[in-house]
Amino acid sequence: MPSTGNLKDVRIYLESFGCSANMADGERMLGCLETVGAQTVSNPQEADVLIYNTCAVKGPTEDRMISLLKATPKDRKLIVAGCLPLINFERLKREVSFDGVVGPAPTNEIIEAVSRVVKGGKPVILKIKPKPEPDMPVRALSPVRRIIVAAYGCLGNCSFCCVKFARGRLRSYRPEEVLKQVEMAVKAGAKEIWLTSQDLSCYGLDAGSNLAELLERVVEVEGDFKVRVGMMNPNHLLPILERTVEAFTHPKIFKFLHVPVQSGSDKVLRLMNRFYTSRDFETVIAAFRRRIPDVTLATDIICGFPGETEEDFRQTLNLLEKVRPDIVNLSKFYPRPRTPASRMKKLPTQVVKERSRVLAGLAGNLALERNRKWTGWEGEVLVDEEGWKGNLIGRNYAYKPVAIPGGRLGENVKVKIVEASRYYLKGEILEC
Repeated sequence: MPSTGNLKDVRIYLESFGCSANMADGERMLGCLETVGAQTVSNPQEADVLIYNTCAVKGPTEDRMISLLKATPKDRKLIVAGCLPLINFERLKREVSFDGVVGPAPTNEIIEAVSRVVKGGKPVILKIKPKPEPDMPVRALSPVRRIIVAAYGCLGNCSFCCVKFARGRLRSYRPEEVLKQVEMAVKAGAKEIWLTSQDLSCYGLDAGSNLAELLERVVEVEGDFKVRVGMMNPNHLLPILERTVEAFTHPKIFKFLHVPVQSGSDKVLRLMNRFYTSRDFETVIAAFRRRIPDVTLATDIICGFPGETEEDFRQTLNLLEKVRPDIVNLSKFYPRPRTPASRMKKLPTQVVKERSRVLAGLAGNLALERNRKWTGWEGEVLVDEEGWKGNLIGRNYAYKPVAIPGGRLGENVKVKIVEASRYYLKGEILEC
Protein backbone atom coordinates (compact mmCIF):
# COMPACT_ATOMS: atom_id res chain seq x y z
CA MET A 1 0.00 0.00 0.00
CA PRO A 2 1.52 3.35 -0.95
CA SER A 3 2.09 5.67 1.99
CA THR A 4 2.25 8.89 0.02
CA GLY A 5 -1.36 9.06 -1.11
CA ASN A 6 -0.29 9.20 -4.75
CA LEU A 7 -3.30 7.64 -6.48
CA LYS A 8 -1.20 6.68 -9.49
CA ASP A 9 0.17 3.90 -7.30
CA VAL A 10 -3.19 2.78 -5.90
CA ARG A 11 -5.11 -0.21 -7.21
CA ILE A 12 -8.85 0.07 -6.62
CA TYR A 13 -11.65 -2.46 -6.82
CA LEU A 14 -15.16 -0.98 -6.95
CA GLU A 15 -18.46 -2.86 -6.96
CA SER A 16 -21.95 -1.33 -7.05
CA PHE A 17 -25.25 -2.79 -5.88
CA GLY A 18 -28.91 -1.87 -6.13
CA CYS A 19 -30.73 0.49 -8.45
CA SER A 20 -29.62 1.81 -11.82
CA ALA A 21 -28.85 5.23 -10.31
CA ASN A 22 -26.41 3.57 -7.93
CA MET A 23 -24.82 1.74 -10.87
CA ALA A 24 -24.41 5.09 -12.64
CA ASP A 25 -22.83 6.54 -9.50
CA GLY A 26 -20.34 3.68 -9.55
CA GLU A 27 -19.38 4.46 -13.14
CA ARG A 28 -18.85 8.12 -12.21
CA MET A 29 -16.64 7.13 -9.28
CA LEU A 30 -14.51 4.94 -11.53
CA GLY A 31 -14.23 7.74 -14.08
CA CYS A 32 -13.17 10.28 -11.45
CA LEU A 33 -10.61 7.97 -9.88
CA GLU A 34 -9.07 7.07 -13.22
CA THR A 35 -8.65 10.76 -14.13
CA VAL A 36 -6.33 11.19 -11.13
CA GLY A 37 -4.30 8.15 -12.07
CA ALA A 38 -5.81 5.39 -9.94
CA GLN A 39 -5.68 1.90 -11.38
CA THR A 40 -9.04 0.10 -11.33
CA VAL A 41 -8.88 -3.69 -11.16
CA SER A 42 -11.55 -6.34 -11.72
CA ASN A 43 -10.46 -8.68 -8.92
CA PRO A 44 -10.65 -7.61 -5.27
CA GLN A 45 -7.63 -9.77 -4.50
CA GLU A 46 -5.51 -7.45 -6.68
CA ALA A 47 -6.67 -4.24 -5.00
CA ASP A 48 -5.16 -2.00 -2.34
CA VAL A 49 -8.51 -0.27 -1.70
CA LEU A 50 -11.94 -1.89 -1.87
CA ILE A 51 -14.92 0.39 -2.51
CA TYR A 52 -18.39 -1.07 -2.11
CA ASN A 53 -21.16 1.19 -3.41
CA THR A 54 -23.97 -0.12 -1.25
CA CYS A 55 -27.76 -0.41 -1.31
CA ALA A 56 -30.00 -0.67 1.75
CA VAL A 57 -33.51 -0.19 0.36
CA LYS A 58 -34.76 -3.41 2.02
CA GLY A 59 -33.89 -5.23 5.21
CA PRO A 60 -32.52 -8.37 3.47
CA THR A 61 -30.46 -6.18 1.12
CA GLU A 62 -28.92 -4.38 4.08
CA ASP A 63 -28.15 -7.73 5.72
CA ARG A 64 -26.36 -8.92 2.59
CA MET A 65 -24.35 -5.70 2.42
CA ILE A 66 -23.27 -6.02 6.06
CA SER A 67 -22.26 -9.67 5.53
CA LEU A 68 -20.23 -8.74 2.46
CA LEU A 69 -18.47 -5.87 4.21
CA LYS A 70 -17.65 -7.98 7.26
CA ALA A 71 -16.08 -10.62 5.00
CA THR A 72 -13.63 -8.28 3.25
CA PRO A 73 -9.94 -9.13 3.75
CA LYS A 74 -8.41 -7.33 6.74
CA ASP A 75 -5.26 -6.52 4.77
CA ARG A 76 -7.21 -4.30 2.35
CA LYS A 77 -8.44 -0.77 2.95
CA LEU A 78 -12.25 -0.63 2.87
CA ILE A 79 -14.40 2.34 1.83
CA VAL A 80 -18.17 2.05 2.17
CA ALA A 81 -20.09 4.23 -0.29
CA GLY A 82 -23.70 4.58 -1.38
CA CYS A 83 -26.97 4.56 0.53
CA LEU A 84 -26.21 2.26 3.49
CA PRO A 85 -24.12 4.79 5.46
CA LEU A 86 -26.90 7.39 5.43
CA ILE A 87 -29.68 4.87 6.04
CA ASN A 88 -28.17 2.91 8.94
CA PHE A 89 -24.81 4.36 9.95
CA GLU A 90 -25.18 3.14 13.53
CA ARG A 91 -25.33 -0.50 12.43
CA LEU A 92 -22.48 0.03 9.98
CA LYS A 93 -20.25 1.43 12.76
CA ARG A 94 -21.28 -1.33 15.14
CA GLU A 95 -20.73 -4.32 12.84
CA VAL A 96 -18.17 -3.36 10.20
CA SER A 97 -14.53 -2.35 10.45
CA PHE A 98 -14.06 0.23 7.68
CA ASP A 99 -11.43 2.80 6.74
CA GLY A 100 -13.66 5.40 5.13
CA VAL A 101 -17.27 6.28 4.33
CA VAL A 102 -18.85 8.41 1.62
CA GLY A 103 -22.51 8.97 0.81
CA PRO A 104 -24.39 8.49 -2.48
CA ALA A 105 -23.25 9.95 -5.80
CA PRO A 106 -19.72 10.88 -4.68
CA THR A 107 -17.38 12.32 -7.30
CA ASN A 108 -14.67 14.57 -5.89
CA GLU A 109 -15.57 13.13 -2.49
CA ILE A 110 -14.43 9.65 -3.53
CA ILE A 111 -11.07 11.06 -4.62
CA GLU A 112 -10.73 12.80 -1.26
CA ALA A 113 -11.74 9.64 0.61
CA VAL A 114 -9.22 7.42 -1.19
CA SER A 115 -6.45 10.01 -0.80
CA ARG A 116 -7.04 10.23 2.94
CA VAL A 117 -7.38 6.48 3.39
CA VAL A 118 -4.06 5.69 1.71
CA LYS A 119 -2.41 8.18 4.09
CA GLY A 120 -3.85 6.31 7.06
CA GLY A 121 -6.86 8.53 7.67
CA LYS A 122 -10.43 7.41 8.35
CA PRO A 123 -12.64 9.92 6.50
CA VAL A 124 -16.39 10.07 7.05
CA ILE A 125 -17.91 12.20 4.28
CA LEU A 126 -21.66 11.95 4.67
CA LYS A 127 -23.80 14.55 3.00
CA ILE A 128 -26.54 14.77 0.41
CA LYS A 129 -24.95 16.86 -2.30
CA PRO A 130 -26.98 18.89 -4.83
CA LYS A 131 -25.97 16.53 -7.67
CA PRO A 132 -22.78 15.64 -9.54
CA GLU A 133 -21.71 17.96 -12.32
CA PRO A 134 -23.25 16.60 -15.54
CA ASP A 135 -19.93 16.47 -17.38
CA MET A 136 -18.08 14.42 -14.76
CA PRO A 137 -15.97 11.60 -16.28
CA VAL A 138 -17.63 8.22 -16.61
CA ARG A 139 -16.09 4.78 -17.01
CA ALA A 140 -18.98 2.80 -18.55
CA LEU A 141 -19.02 -0.87 -17.57
CA SER A 142 -20.96 -1.90 -20.66
CA PRO A 143 -19.88 -1.21 -24.25
CA VAL A 144 -23.55 -1.08 -25.27
CA ARG A 145 -25.48 0.45 -22.38
CA ARG A 146 -25.11 3.82 -20.66
CA ILE A 147 -27.07 4.79 -17.55
CA ILE A 148 -27.92 8.50 -17.37
CA VAL A 149 -29.37 9.92 -14.16
CA ALA A 150 -31.89 12.64 -15.03
CA ALA A 151 -32.53 13.61 -11.40
CA TYR A 152 -31.57 12.72 -7.86
CA GLY A 153 -34.10 12.37 -5.06
CA CYS A 154 -37.88 12.46 -5.33
CA LEU A 155 -40.99 14.33 -4.18
CA GLY A 156 -42.52 11.40 -2.32
CA ASN A 157 -42.84 10.76 1.39
CA CYS A 158 -43.71 7.06 1.48
CA SER A 159 -44.14 5.73 5.00
CA PHE A 160 -41.99 2.65 4.29
CA CYS A 161 -39.15 4.27 2.36
CA CYS A 162 -35.67 4.82 3.79
CA VAL A 163 -34.05 5.81 0.47
CA LYS A 164 -35.17 9.41 1.02
CA PHE A 165 -32.70 9.63 3.90
CA ALA A 166 -29.87 8.89 1.47
CA ARG A 167 -31.07 10.50 -1.75
CA GLY A 168 -32.98 13.53 -0.47
CA ARG A 169 -35.50 15.72 -2.23
CA LEU A 170 -35.75 16.15 -5.98
CA ARG A 171 -32.80 17.77 -7.79
CA SER A 172 -33.24 17.61 -11.57
CA TYR A 173 -30.69 18.25 -14.25
CA ARG A 174 -31.77 20.79 -16.84
CA PRO A 175 -32.94 19.17 -20.12
CA GLU A 176 -29.87 20.57 -21.88
CA GLU A 177 -27.61 18.84 -19.36
CA VAL A 178 -29.34 15.50 -19.87
CA LEU A 179 -29.24 15.89 -23.65
CA LYS A 180 -25.52 16.57 -23.53
CA GLN A 181 -24.97 13.35 -21.59
CA VAL A 182 -27.05 11.40 -24.11
CA GLU A 183 -25.14 12.89 -27.02
CA MET A 184 -21.79 12.05 -25.43
CA ALA A 185 -22.90 8.49 -24.68
CA VAL A 186 -24.13 7.89 -28.23
CA LYS A 187 -20.94 9.33 -29.72
CA ALA A 188 -18.99 6.93 -27.47
CA GLY A 189 -20.88 3.99 -28.98
CA ALA A 190 -23.81 3.45 -26.62
CA LYS A 191 -26.81 1.84 -28.32
CA GLU A 192 -29.01 1.59 -25.24
CA ILE A 193 -29.66 4.55 -22.95
CA TRP A 194 -31.16 3.95 -19.53
CA LEU A 195 -32.82 7.17 -18.39
CA THR A 196 -33.20 6.84 -14.66
CA SER A 197 -34.06 8.52 -11.36
CA GLN A 198 -35.61 7.58 -8.02
CA ASP A 199 -38.94 8.58 -9.62
CA LEU A 200 -38.60 9.68 -13.22
CA SER A 201 -42.22 10.88 -13.42
CA CYS A 202 -41.44 13.91 -11.24
CA TYR A 203 -38.40 14.86 -13.32
CA GLY A 204 -38.16 18.61 -13.89
CA LEU A 205 -40.92 19.67 -11.50
CA ASP A 206 -38.25 21.58 -9.56
CA ALA A 207 -36.78 23.12 -12.71
CA GLY A 208 -39.66 24.24 -14.91
CA SER A 209 -39.71 21.13 -17.07
CA ASN A 210 -41.25 17.64 -17.09
CA LEU A 211 -40.58 14.11 -18.27
CA ALA A 212 -42.67 14.33 -21.44
CA GLU A 213 -40.71 17.35 -22.63
CA LEU A 214 -37.43 15.60 -21.85
CA LEU A 215 -38.37 12.49 -23.82
CA GLU A 216 -39.49 14.59 -26.78
CA ARG A 217 -36.06 16.21 -26.87
CA VAL A 218 -34.00 13.06 -26.19
CA VAL A 219 -35.37 11.26 -29.24
CA GLU A 220 -34.19 14.16 -31.41
CA VAL A 221 -30.56 13.35 -30.57
CA GLU A 222 -28.86 12.01 -33.69
CA GLY A 223 -27.64 8.44 -33.73
CA ASP A 224 -28.66 4.79 -33.65
CA PHE A 225 -29.88 4.19 -30.09
CA LYS A 226 -32.93 3.35 -28.01
CA VAL A 227 -34.03 4.64 -24.61
CA ARG A 228 -35.29 2.58 -21.69
CA VAL A 229 -37.37 4.87 -19.49
CA GLY A 230 -37.07 4.25 -15.75
CA MET A 231 -39.64 3.94 -12.98
CA MET A 232 -42.56 6.39 -12.93
CA ASN A 233 -45.06 6.77 -10.08
CA PRO A 234 -48.73 7.18 -11.09
CA ASN A 235 -49.47 10.43 -9.25
CA HIS A 236 -46.82 12.49 -11.05
CA LEU A 237 -47.48 10.75 -14.35
CA LEU A 238 -51.20 11.55 -14.50
CA PRO A 239 -50.85 15.31 -15.25
CA ILE A 240 -48.57 14.58 -18.23
CA LEU A 241 -50.06 11.21 -19.17
CA GLU A 242 -51.21 11.74 -22.76
CA ARG A 243 -48.09 13.65 -23.73
CA THR A 244 -45.86 10.96 -22.18
CA VAL A 245 -47.75 8.17 -23.96
CA GLU A 246 -47.28 10.04 -27.23
CA ALA A 247 -43.55 10.33 -26.56
CA PHE A 248 -43.38 6.58 -25.93
CA THR A 249 -44.67 5.87 -29.44
CA HIS A 250 -41.40 7.16 -30.93
CA PRO A 251 -39.25 4.34 -32.42
CA LYS A 252 -36.26 5.37 -30.29
CA ILE A 253 -38.07 4.56 -27.03
CA PHE A 254 -38.40 0.96 -25.86
CA LYS A 255 -42.01 0.00 -25.24
CA PHE A 256 -41.21 -0.77 -21.62
CA LEU A 257 -43.23 0.72 -18.79
CA HIS A 258 -42.30 0.52 -15.10
CA VAL A 259 -45.13 1.88 -12.95
CA PRO A 260 -45.23 0.64 -9.33
CA VAL A 261 -48.59 0.16 -7.66
CA GLN A 262 -47.43 -1.47 -4.36
CA SER A 263 -50.96 -2.55 -3.37
CA GLY A 264 -54.38 -3.01 -4.92
CA SER A 265 -56.03 -1.66 -1.77
CA ASP A 266 -56.63 2.08 -1.52
CA LYS A 267 -56.64 1.77 2.27
CA VAL A 268 -53.15 0.28 2.22
CA LEU A 269 -51.99 2.89 -0.30
CA ARG A 270 -53.09 5.58 2.15
CA LEU A 271 -51.14 3.87 4.93
CA MET A 272 -48.16 3.80 2.59
CA ASN A 273 -48.62 7.53 1.88
CA ARG A 274 -48.55 6.90 -1.85
CA PHE A 275 -50.80 9.80 -3.06
CA TYR A 276 -52.71 7.81 -5.71
CA THR A 277 -55.40 5.13 -5.91
CA SER A 278 -55.52 1.76 -7.60
CA ARG A 279 -57.87 3.34 -10.15
CA ASP A 280 -55.21 5.94 -10.95
CA PHE A 281 -52.79 3.11 -11.65
CA GLU A 282 -55.31 1.43 -13.95
CA THR A 283 -55.90 4.74 -15.76
CA VAL A 284 -52.18 5.08 -16.50
CA ILE A 285 -51.84 1.51 -17.77
CA ALA A 286 -54.98 1.76 -19.92
CA ALA A 287 -53.73 4.96 -21.57
CA PHE A 288 -50.44 3.29 -22.58
CA ARG A 289 -52.10 0.10 -23.79
CA ARG A 290 -54.58 2.00 -25.96
CA ARG A 291 -51.67 3.42 -27.99
CA ILE A 292 -49.12 0.62 -27.45
CA PRO A 293 -51.02 -2.67 -26.93
CA ASP A 294 -47.89 -4.82 -26.59
CA VAL A 295 -46.07 -2.55 -24.15
CA THR A 296 -44.14 -4.51 -21.51
CA LEU A 297 -45.50 -3.62 -18.08
CA ALA A 298 -43.46 -3.94 -14.91
CA THR A 299 -44.90 -3.10 -11.51
CA ASP A 300 -43.93 -3.39 -7.85
CA ILE A 301 -45.86 -4.94 -4.96
CA ILE A 302 -45.15 -4.85 -1.23
CA CYS A 303 -46.67 -7.90 0.43
CA GLY A 304 -47.79 -7.86 4.06
CA PHE A 305 -47.69 -4.14 4.75
CA PRO A 306 -48.86 -3.32 8.31
CA GLY A 307 -52.65 -3.12 8.39
CA GLU A 308 -53.12 -5.26 5.27
CA THR A 309 -56.19 -7.47 5.80
CA GLU A 310 -57.25 -10.54 3.84
CA GLU A 311 -59.62 -8.28 1.89
CA ASP A 312 -56.81 -5.86 1.08
CA PHE A 313 -54.70 -8.79 -0.09
CA ARG A 314 -57.55 -10.05 -2.31
CA GLN A 315 -57.81 -6.59 -3.86
CA THR A 316 -54.13 -6.78 -4.82
CA LEU A 317 -54.64 -10.21 -6.38
CA ASN A 318 -57.69 -8.93 -8.25
CA LEU A 319 -55.78 -5.92 -9.56
CA LEU A 320 -52.97 -8.10 -10.90
CA GLU A 321 -55.49 -10.46 -12.52
CA LYS A 322 -57.15 -7.47 -14.17
CA VAL A 323 -54.05 -5.59 -15.32
CA ARG A 324 -51.92 -8.70 -16.06
CA PRO A 325 -48.41 -7.23 -15.90
CA ASP A 326 -45.40 -8.84 -17.56
CA ILE A 327 -43.16 -8.35 -14.53
CA VAL A 328 -44.00 -8.08 -10.84
CA ASN A 329 -41.17 -7.02 -8.52
CA LEU A 330 -42.45 -8.56 -5.30
CA SER A 331 -41.14 -7.59 -1.86
CA LYS A 332 -42.17 -8.73 1.59
CA PHE A 333 -42.56 -5.84 3.99
CA TYR A 334 -39.51 -5.21 6.16
CA PRO A 335 -39.46 -2.24 8.55
CA ARG A 336 -36.69 0.21 7.75
CA PRO A 337 -35.05 2.44 10.35
CA ARG A 338 -36.61 5.85 11.09
CA THR A 339 -39.63 5.31 8.82
CA PRO A 340 -43.23 5.73 10.01
CA ALA A 341 -44.02 2.17 8.89
CA SER A 342 -41.38 0.81 11.28
CA ARG A 343 -43.61 1.95 14.15
CA MET A 344 -46.71 0.20 12.78
CA LYS A 345 -47.78 -3.23 14.03
CA LYS A 346 -46.30 -5.95 11.84
CA LEU A 347 -48.33 -8.83 10.47
CA PRO A 348 -47.43 -12.36 11.58
CA THR A 349 -44.44 -13.68 9.64
CA GLN A 350 -46.29 -16.78 8.48
CA VAL A 351 -49.14 -14.68 7.07
CA VAL A 352 -46.71 -12.54 5.07
CA LYS A 353 -44.85 -15.62 3.87
CA GLU A 354 -48.05 -17.31 2.65
CA ARG A 355 -49.34 -14.20 0.91
CA SER A 356 -45.97 -13.76 -0.77
CA ARG A 357 -46.10 -17.37 -1.99
CA VAL A 358 -49.54 -16.83 -3.53
CA LEU A 359 -48.51 -13.54 -5.15
CA ALA A 360 -45.32 -15.04 -6.55
CA GLY A 361 -47.28 -17.91 -8.10
CA LEU A 362 -49.76 -15.55 -9.73
CA ALA A 363 -47.02 -13.22 -10.97
CA GLY A 364 -45.11 -16.16 -12.49
CA ASN A 365 -48.20 -17.45 -14.29
CA LEU A 366 -49.00 -13.99 -15.67
CA ALA A 367 -45.40 -13.55 -16.86
CA LEU A 368 -45.46 -16.89 -18.66
CA GLU A 369 -48.82 -16.07 -20.26
CA ARG A 370 -47.57 -12.71 -21.49
CA ASN A 371 -44.30 -14.15 -22.82
CA ARG A 372 -45.99 -16.99 -24.68
CA LYS A 373 -47.78 -14.40 -26.83
CA TRP A 374 -44.40 -13.57 -28.36
CA THR A 375 -43.81 -17.14 -29.62
CA GLY A 376 -43.41 -17.04 -33.40
CA TRP A 377 -42.59 -13.32 -33.48
CA GLU A 378 -39.88 -12.30 -35.93
CA GLY A 379 -37.94 -9.08 -35.75
CA GLU A 380 -34.78 -7.32 -34.63
CA VAL A 381 -33.20 -7.44 -31.22
CA LEU A 382 -30.34 -5.32 -29.92
CA VAL A 383 -27.68 -7.58 -28.38
CA ASP A 384 -26.94 -5.83 -25.09
CA GLU A 385 -25.48 -8.31 -22.60
CA GLU A 386 -23.82 -11.67 -22.12
CA GLY A 387 -26.06 -14.48 -20.97
CA TRP A 388 -25.27 -18.00 -19.84
CA LYS A 389 -24.00 -21.20 -21.49
CA GLY A 390 -22.55 -19.19 -24.37
CA ASN A 391 -25.79 -17.35 -25.10
CA LEU A 392 -26.15 -13.62 -25.54
CA ILE A 393 -29.18 -11.56 -24.55
CA GLY A 394 -30.92 -9.25 -26.98
CA ARG A 395 -33.83 -6.89 -26.42
CA ASN A 396 -36.67 -6.37 -28.85
CA TYR A 397 -38.62 -3.14 -29.21
CA ALA A 398 -40.68 -4.00 -26.09
CA TYR A 399 -37.49 -4.65 -24.12
CA LYS A 400 -38.22 -8.37 -23.86
CA PRO A 401 -35.03 -10.33 -23.09
CA VAL A 402 -34.29 -12.83 -25.86
CA ALA A 403 -31.59 -15.50 -25.40
CA ILE A 404 -29.80 -16.13 -28.70
CA PRO A 405 -26.93 -18.51 -29.56
CA GLY A 406 -24.73 -15.95 -31.32
CA GLY A 407 -24.19 -12.39 -32.41
CA ARG A 408 -22.00 -9.60 -31.07
CA LEU A 409 -22.63 -7.02 -28.36
CA GLY A 410 -24.09 -3.86 -29.85
CA GLU A 411 -25.36 -5.31 -33.09
CA ASN A 412 -28.95 -5.69 -34.26
CA VAL A 413 -29.87 -9.28 -35.08
CA LYS A 414 -33.02 -10.61 -36.71
CA VAL A 415 -34.52 -13.47 -34.72
CA LYS A 416 -37.55 -15.70 -34.42
CA ILE A 417 -38.95 -16.47 -30.97
CA VAL A 418 -39.21 -20.24 -30.60
CA GLU A 419 -39.80 -20.68 -26.87
CA ALA A 420 -41.03 -18.71 -23.87
CA SER A 421 -40.40 -18.99 -20.15
CA ARG A 422 -41.42 -16.79 -17.25
CA TYR A 423 -38.23 -14.77 -17.35
CA TYR A 424 -37.06 -14.65 -20.95
CA LEU A 425 -37.73 -15.65 -24.55
CA LYS A 426 -35.58 -17.99 -26.60
CA GLY A 427 -34.75 -16.97 -30.16
CA GLU A 428 -33.20 -18.40 -33.27
CA ILE A 429 -31.10 -16.16 -35.49
CA LEU A 430 -32.59 -15.72 -38.95
CA GLU A 431 -30.44 -15.36 -42.05
CA CYS A 432 -30.54 -11.84 -43.40
